[in-house]
Amino acid sequence: MIDPKSSESVSDYSGFDFARRWNGRGKVTEVERAILSGALRAGDRRRYLEVGSGFGRLSATIAAQCEELVMTDFDVTALARPAPEMRSPAPRRVAANLYHLPFVDGTFTGASMIRVYHHLDAPDLAMTELSRVLRPGSLLIVSYNPKPSVGTLVSDVRRALRSSTSSSLGSVTFSRGVSRIAPDPFPVRVASRRDFARTAASAGFDTELEFATGLEEFSGLRRLPASWFVHFAETFGNAPGLPTRFAVLRKRTGPAPPWVAPDRLWACPKCARALPDPEHAEVVRCAGCDFSGTHYDGVLDLRYRPPGAALWEVGA
Repeated sequence: MIDPKSSESVSDYSGFDFARRWNGRGKVTEVERAILSGALRAGDRRRYLEVGSGFGRLSATIAAQCEELVMTDFDVTALARPAPEMRSPAPRRVAANLYHLPFVDGTFTGASMIRVYHHLDAPDLAMTELSRVLRPGSLLIVSYNPKPSVGTLVSDVRRALRSSTSSSLGSVTFSRGVSRIAPDPFPVRVASRRDFARTAASAGFDTELEFATGLEEFSGLRRLPASWFVHFAETFGNAPGLPTRFAVLRKRTGPAPPWVAPDRLWACPKCARALPDPEHAEVVRCAGCDFSGTHYDGVLDLRYRPPGAALWEVGA
């Protein structure tokens, strides 16, 4: 469990219409579904966690290959929407703070976190928390935005054109450490591939494979079939300069905790004490502290934000 005294910043995107932002970007979704589907086959899919499910853009692809799926997001309203193309049985939908996941240790045999990493102020804390809820040997599929890349170069050019004085300019592409691209409509944090690998390794993960993607984002190339972009991503996985990367990480082996039944997955996100099965109670109360959760339109709301943690609300 992450120290609640740590400085966290939680982003709430409930005021931003991601579904609308994805209009016209079907080729990107098609490519990412294909990459995810292929990567999933290499892992244990008995119980899977999708972090940052949003409105369910990729959820049906994951659910089709997994015995159990838990969808998580901080945005309750997005989770409450029916996921596109989802078939029965419906996955569990849990509103949660990524830094304080409401699950017991070693709950899941696999997880994915797509288009979330670049929003995180503290990716090291998030990766450590994901490692906690994954079983040894589990696969974690993460997308991130590296630098230098075509994407950071475009950002640098746009900022230079908007700036009235050259002295205010600073290159994201060639800067050191983690850089923050100006909000459009929200900030994006980029780091080098080495920085990402170092963060993953510190959380107990080894990188098995990477895919280089992002060309499908450019309107001039979208007429190409999705299979072309997937083949490129697989063949040139180590190619530098692409704006998005999919990393397939494996948690290092070690003692595995006992396998728990579906009604024993739950732990208080505040004190880590086991929670009673929340699916049979209107209000979920922890016996060890004052935390309580509830249900909202089919979503189990177990979000916890420690005192002093910042909440950044992204408007529409």
